[in-house]
Amino acid sequence: MEAPMLSIPVELLTHIFEACDDFSQVVALASVCKHTHEAWETNPGTIIWRVAGTQIRSFDDALMAVRATAIVSKAYQAGTLPPVVEINSLNGNSRLPDLAELKEVLNMQYLVRCIEWMYFNSEKSHIGEFEDNLFLHMKYGHYPAAQRRFPECLSEDIPGTKNATIDSFRDCFYRAMYRLLLAGAVLARVYLAPLFHARGEGGKEAFFGRVGLEDYHSKYWELCEQIPNSEIGPPRPEDITYIRQFPVYNYDVTDWSEIGVWRNREYETCFGPFASWIVDDGRKRQQNQPQNPDHVDPDWAENPTDVGAVRELMLLLVAYDHFHSKFSNVTWAKCGVFPYQKKQGNRTVSIVRFGIFQLEQVTMPAAFEDLTKEYLYTDYHPVLEGSPGEAIPYQFDAYYITTGLLDYKRRGRFNRNRENPGPPAMLELWHFALRHYLNLGFKSGMFWMPRRPSYFQSTWWKEVGRGEIFINPDWAPVQRHIAGVISWDHET
Repeated sequence: MEAPMLSIPVELLTHIFEACDDFSQVVALASVCKHTHEAWETNPGTIIWRVAGTQIRSFDDALMAVRATAIVSKAYQAGTLPPVVEINSLNGNSRLPDLAELKEVLNMQYLVRCIEWMYFNSEKSHIGEFEDNLFLHMKYGHYPAAQRRFPECLSEDIPGTKNATIDSFRDCFYRAMYRLLLAGAVLARVYLAPLFHARGEGGKEAFFGRVGLEDYHSKYWELCEQIPNSEIGPPRPEDITYIRQFPVYNYDVTDWSEIGVWRNREYETCFGPFASWIVDDGRKRQQNQPQNPDHVDPDWAENPTDVGAVRELMLLLVAYDHFHSKFSNVTWAKCGVFPYQKKQGNRTVSIVRFGIFQLEQVTMPAAFEDLTKEYLYTDYHPVLEGSPGEAIPYQFDAYYITTGLLDYKRRGRFNRNRENPGPPAMLELWHFALRHYLNLGFKSGMFWMPRRPSYFQSTWWKEVGRGEIFINPDWAPVQRHIAGVISWDHET
């Protein structure tokens, strides 16, 4: 007599797989017999998509980030500029996930769980000044992690938090973090264009030595010994001129200048694909939300659905601020070991951090508690060793060029008000998206950085620091854009 399980058609078994509550049940069912295992092997993508979509928070966003990271990894290993990516081609509806992608999604999920734990519990501050957000010289500490916890965070009378729960927080937090990882991979092409252009020209070793990491001289000393002493040193004016051929490295010029007009036009190519995707997604989310008859649209919204678009952009912005400071990159010449690395059960994940734009491998501890007073350890990905792209992480430091060298020059020339320093250099994506698609800019005072004792009243320390957007969906520090006016420095 045939066993009952063997009489079940593969199509029906597939539906049974899809109804599993989690992947442990999928594994158990696939292990029952050869027949169920064959059913699993026949339709793994469909099963993964159905189960993960219901059991893994923001699964599609994580999947897109994993796929975009894989594209960058392949390009960097070949020593080439990553290709332009159609954002929607990365989602699960475009192509069903495979088992390898599921495993990496679970690793990326674990990374975001680490970030969440640090968000609520970290006691660590960066060495030197408190560089716990995008303002590298906010010297007066940061918003206390313990005050962000549930339900403590709801006791501060924050507007718009009436319906906030830990689940609604996580829906926003996880989606924003995955999308930040997606942005890092998709925009690596834009920010590392000077590097790949110089590599293509050849004979740029001295340039790489001046605009790359100090480790470039240590790791590639034989090559660097051939560089004349007269060519060694810090970046030169001609280096800056070379880098400014690329639009994202002209963030410090006004919109209405000749260069500003050119830059903004080029931004449509640089940022447009990702920015339009996230704006459109926000509008669709807002349109599909249950409508509250008592809700009044803010005066800055030209269309009711713009509220959702701004929400997704602000989620991404605040995620960047909190994600940015949770890592420590120990590069080739400054090797070291974090205490948790000596323990068993650590996991790794591949990422491209927004603002860094290099392929990195993050080592995560088995116990979240190990991150109470430590950062997450990152290193340039070992997959690059021995490949044509091995030197890429050392040849061009996009973060230093953008937030250090160029930003320092801008502040030295234009900024005489230390309490209103202006936006961090890496926020051009947000400026473009707000202005181009929504006719908005950041509100006046958004980047106000007062001295003691008023610093705790600033938007960045208080509202960004406590992650208000994760619990208050109406948080939107924006105002109508006025041509010829810098919005964050102008009261409308």
